[in-house]
Amino acid sequence: MFETKLEKERIRGFAGLIASGLLPLNEKKKFKEQFANTDLKILLNAVNVNFAALIIIKNGVLSIESIPNKPKENLKKKKLGWDALLAMDSQTYLALAMNRLPMSKLGLKVLTGKVKVRGLRKLLVLKKMLLLLSESE
Repeated sequence: MFETKLEKERIRGFAGLIASGLLPLNEKKKFKEQFANTDLKILLNAVNVNFAALIIIKNGVLSIESIPNKPKENLKKKKLGWDALLAMDSQTYLALAMNRLPMSKLGLKVLTGKVKVRGLRKLLVLKKMLLLLSESE
């Protein structure tokens, strides 16, 4: 038999790593309450790997898609409709996740262009989500 297009596309690469960390939020009641009226897309791009992660929050439900980051046109705001962007290499993401990168050094990387940030206020939603992950119910 043939496969239907209704099957979910597999989340690949960097997006899979992000999904494994964030998707447990869908099971938290507090997340659903806090983000019930939210419609937001955040693009996380590790520039030295093959796939970027598009985090979609819509009416209290979180989903993640993997987007090929080559060619660069795949990640354009007009094509994906993202509200916030965070782009850096995977080593910087790892250092940030492990709390080995102080905010002063991150700010320096932003100023030198090694880290690209668009929609900073909307990126703060990501921080709220990470705080919810660390809370126990």
